[in-house]
Amino acid sequence: MLSIYDSLTRETRPFVPLVPGQIGIYVCGQTVYDAPHLGHARKDLGFDVVVRWLETSGFKVTYVRNLTDIDDKIIERAGELGEPISVFTQRMIDKTNADYTALRLREPDHEPRATAYIGEMIELAGELESEQVAYHSGDLYYSVRAFDGYGKLSNRSLDDMRAGERIEVDTRKRDPMDFVLWKVGKENEPEDAVWPSPWGAGRPGWHLECSAMARSLLGKTIDIHGGGPDLRFPHHENEIAQSEAANHAPLANWWMHVGQLDIGGDKMSKSLGNFTTLEEAIAQYGGDVVRFYFVRTHYRSPVNFSLSGLDDAASGLERLHNAMRSVDSDGAPLDWEEAHALRFRAAMDDDFNAPAAMGLLFELVSEVNRGQSPALARQLAQLAGILGLGLPEVAADPEGEAIQALVEARSAARAAKDYAEADRIRAELDGMGVIIDDTANGTIWRRSRGG
Repeated sequence: MLSIYDSLTRETRPFVPLVPGQIGIYVCGQTVYDAPHLGHARKDLGFDVVVRWLETSGFKVTYVRNLTDIDDKIIERAGELGEPISVFTQRMIDKTNADYTALRLREPDHEPRATAYIGEMIELAGELESEQVAYHSGDLYYSVRAFDGYGKLSNRSLDDMRAGERIEVDTRKRDPMDFVLWKVGKENEPEDAVWPSPWGAGRPGWHLECSAMARSLLGKTIDIHGGGPDLRFPHHENEIAQSEAANHAPLANWWMHVGQLDIGGDKMSKSLGNFTTLEEAIAQYGGDVVRFYFVRTHYRSPVNFSLSGLDDAASGLERLHNAMRSVDSDGAPLDWEEAHALRFRAAMDDDFNAPAAMGLLFELVSEVNRGQSPALARQLAQLAGILGLGLPEVAADPEGEAIQALVEARSAARAAKDYAEADRIRAELDGMGVIIDDTANGTIWRRSRGG
């Protein structure tokens, strides 16, 4: 039975959905003021594996991943570039979509943008004011001390807390920890940055967005809510306070947080200036290598990024793909009674233990390379596909066709015992930067990364 670690209860427990056979999952997405970096990929690849396994397990999944397309940084960047906000954010979203396509990410069923749910946010803020957990003092604020249980997700007491990086210090607050629900617009702000509301023309606070969109698309209580580790406090803590005060119901039955991506001991982030864009990583290594780099790590484990790690991932993925190329695809269903598949399922049912599942894939690689049954090669390809590690799409590759022709000519020369010709062809392939391996199943080839 599938078991999932819950960040709220801090325990792994059997997963039972609200509606049998169906799962609603909400993941906090990107604030689109710049192109995505590897930290975004770390989070969204983690949840991509989760969603893929839930669907493989037979659940009908409704996957929601939002986009924050209005905030102070977005307004500032669009102004610097002289672009309307919607034009600027669409350009950033297009960049993200292109990178995520290269990573083979499953598209969410809903990708709500904050600006499309302003009415729902105003409605929710009004409910919180009626519940007397919100007050108007220039802006509209949430009173955290009016909500019993604030701090339960991050396991902090109010008196020990400090404001998160997105919480502004404001003398109009009753308590320094109170956070803004509706921010009144500043003078000379662009027209596309403010909306009318009962509290004045302005825009929603960041935390309000997800509470409103999750309720609109998935209901008052959802099965799984997730995000990066930095969102646990204050963002997810504030979501709980908003949603549960308004809805009188738990926001989510499971909370999931991926491990942090570090570089040199610090969190990779734009504010620290230590980030690598996805576009750069994909251009150098390819989307499949970046995907493999992250998928081989448990979603809750921290990752210390390094280029040597990507080099290692490239080598590992190459081994996997070389073994999978021997598959004769005949559309046969995956055999879940096969020993490796049973262990694969057990690993993934144990809180999505992709590293253990990956270890089983490489056991199959070894057996396929030793000339075991072609059925095992097919099993390997099918299980790898569940993790999104299938063979790359085959594009027109004239050079590859020429290489394959040389490989076949060399094999024919060896069969005819014309070893001089076989050696000549091998030397020609070496000069083209091609590595060949003679296996029990025939000769396989690959390009060296320098070739």
